[in-house]
Amino acid sequence: MSQNEIDALLNAINTGAMDVDAPPEESLHDQARLYDFRTANRFSKEQMRTLHLVYDNFARLFSTYLSGTTRSMCEVDVVGVEELKYHEFVNALPNPVLLSIISMPPLAGPTLLEMSPDVAYAIISRLLGGGSSGGGLSRSFTEIELVLLERIIRQFIGLVSEAWEKVIPVRVALERIETSAQFAQIVALGETVAIITLDVKLGDAQGLINFCLPHLAIEPIGKQLNTKVLFQSGVEMSRSMPQVAEDIRQRIRSTPLTVTAVFKDTPASVREVLSLQEGDVLRLDHRVGDALTLKVGHLSKFRATFGTQDKKYAVRILDIIREEELDHE
Repeated sequence: MSQNEIDALLNAINTGAMDVDAPPEESLHDQARLYDFRTANRFSKEQMRTLHLVYDNFARLFSTYLSGTTRSMCEVDVVGVEELKYHEFVNALPNPVLLSIISMPPLAGPTLLEMSPDVAYAIISRLLGGGSSGGGLSRSFTEIELVLLERIIRQFIGLVSEAWEKVIPVRVALERIETSAQFAQIVALGETVAIITLDVKLGDAQGLINFCLPHLAIEPIGKQLNTKVLFQSGVEMSRSMPQVAEDIRQRIRSTPLTVTAVFKDTPASVREVLSLQEGDVLRLDHRVGDALTLKVGHLSKFRATFGTQDKKYAVRILDIIREEELDHE
């Protein structure tokens, strides 16, 4: 109702022209409403609920990623999942805009990721050593900023496939970045899309990230988008976790490592090293009874003594070098 209609209704009640206690007269004409079949919801409630759970998982992964990358406190929450026409989503985009066209096979066709300028500028500012209050800017992105943002987006879109893996495995790849919605039209303007909105708080900055998933892209996997499949895969994964842990443990045990026995360092000048010839004897700064250092990879792990076994050089471990000893040294 408009403000004029509200004022007229209140005036009628005050003057007694309308009896508020009288039951309203209902007719078939009042009960019936025009219905446009072109505006019917194409995403079921189950699909929308599943998308919410998938991107809620992504929000947790993305929050951890941003906190580690920018060295700043970050919170990411799913604000909502709604169904819109593509032109409604495009008309609501800010200016400037940062749009990423993403392919997600087996989803049919590209999807869209829109990052608000406030979030984008805050990430750039943190990466370049500044603060996180990058919001409020209305200028276009520079070429250097676009290169940095493209690198960041290529890194974190892998989290999308991780969030989807409980529903269906997807291969996520960034196709290109656009700063104009005119060059990022992934479907017809009248097509139905699902918009997943995430609220991002990065330090003092706050903004939104939107994922745009066309219905045409979701159709090939529409049957898998239900919470039953999601929870069933989660139960199966929890049951298989002990076996996965045992497989990882066995692989770690059979991983080959390089073990090196090292004498104490012996200093020598460049002149002495260059003058060495065949047959020269190099006196080491290591006594016969001193222990060797046994390195595993590049880490000093054991102390050992030198000897032979079966006509081969060998070492016998005497002691384990603790981490606190290395820190003290």
